[in-house]
Amino acid sequence: MATNSQIPVLRELRLNWRTGAILLCGCLFFALLLQILATELVSQEVITVIVVAAIFFLLLGYGSARSRALAESPKWYIFTVWGLLLASEEIFSYIDDAGSSFQSQFAFAAYAQAAVWMLVALALLVFLARDPGMLKGMFSGSFKWPALFAVVATLSVAYAPQAAFSLAWAFKLCLVVVIVYVCSRQMRGVDDVTAFMLASIAAYVFLVAAPSIRSMMPDPTGTYGANEFETRMREGPTGLSAAAGTFALLALTVYRPGKRRFLLLLSIAGLAVMIIAGGKAAIVAGILSGILFFGMQKRVGATLGFIGGIMAIVLFAMLFTPLSVYMSAYTQSGQVTSLTGRTALWQFVWPAIRQAIVQGHGYVASRFVSVAMPDTPFKAGHMHNGFLEALYNNGLIGLALIFMLHVVIVRNLYRTITKVDNSSPAYRLAIGSMAIYANLFINGMFNATFSGRCNAPFMMLIALVVISERLRQEIPQTPPALRRIPSASPVFQL
Repeated sequence: MATNSQIPVLRELRLNWRTGAILLCGCLFFALLLQILATELVSQEVITVIVVAAIFFLLLGYGSARSRALAESPKWYIFTVWGLLLASEEIFSYIDDAGSSFQSQFAFAAYAQAAVWMLVALALLVFLARDPGMLKGMFSGSFKWPALFAVVATLSVAYAPQAAFSLAWAFKLCLVVVIVYVCSRQMRGVDDVTAFMLASIAAYVFLVAAPSIRSMMPDPTGTYGANEFETRMREGPTGLSAAAGTFALLALTVYRPGKRRFLLLLSIAGLAVMIIAGGKAAIVAGILSGILFFGMQKRVGATLGFIGGIMAIVLFAMLFTPLSVYMSAYTQSGQVTSLTGRTALWQFVWPAIRQAIVQGHGYVASRFVSVAMPDTPFKAGHMHNGFLEALYNNGLIGLALIFMLHVVIVRNLYRTITKVDNSSPAYRLAIGSMAIYANLFINGMFNATFSGRCNAPFMMLIALVVISERLRQEIPQTPPALRRIPSASPVFQL
């Protein structure tokens, strides 16, 4: 016989599943209407959107029902929204040519990806409808820096070379900023920070697995692998290595000896993909960040074990994968001293940066730098440096905001690490977050990890702002009676 205390829980479960079903039906109707109105749409992408929407809203319904049943805050609902948006870039695989994009000739997969963003926005609006005041305070504290950057980026769309392209990415940037802030309002303790990281890990499983699987499948064009430089993984080896490194560090951060042992296996798998994919800067960043993670904990044995594990993976990759062929061709190509042509790119674009040094050329204008200047080295689609990316797109204004974003992350994490007891869960989370930040930062020196299109690396950097702020709140407060009162005048000092 059910007790009175059980009855409300069951009602809440039915209510949440009913709400999820309504949202799912609305999503299916929207996809069907889209297909009817645009008969030229590729059916495979439409079906993918429908399947993603169905899975997404089922997860939302389950997360909401679970939170209600356990009398918890609706954190899993909004964390699921965050996870889908984080993984959305790998749902559809396509290459956007700068020339075609400049002429507004976008691949249909790009429209399908934007449709997923709209699904996320719809789920966010449903969440905010229950508490519209949840966004209050977004432009205060540490989070004002990413929020202000999103505002500046959106305003700069007005003078961007391709307004439609910039507006789409500015929409995603604003969506990310709002969702991260809403997630921060659900982080009421260290356990909630861990839950947020687990949701991020789930997204990164897809971000790493999807391109890895596609790379192992036969090349549909039959053109990849024509030279020694095309012996790495076919699907964006640089980005894949970087994502795998971040994934490994996230898993190590949340892992606890004796608990969640699968995370240790995921971390090892991430390190293996990081090395086999062959992203040079990402490999260096991942190794240094891993050493930082164990070194800051003063775990000498674990540090040596990490280095030994990396050496074993490198040996395996050199013996049993084409990585050795690529590395040999790269060292003989003469591109080592120029960082694969990056230094030439930076010198080439500097005059263009100076032309609009204050306001920049518009958000993600760097995507079309090779269109504006046909002599751009290797037809680069971004600045291959996060700070130069901010400077080219949004000038000194954007650079200052991005710089402050980095400052608050380092400041918050440093204060947490130095003032929290090393037995506290917040201590390990802070060290892990510092290692993740170091990984993103090093990668950002050679790629547009931040400041440009708001893909997974930039999203994680924004997330570190709220993670670091929440961990800083774990610093024990000194009782007023024990605080040292400074002398009124140097005369009284001994």
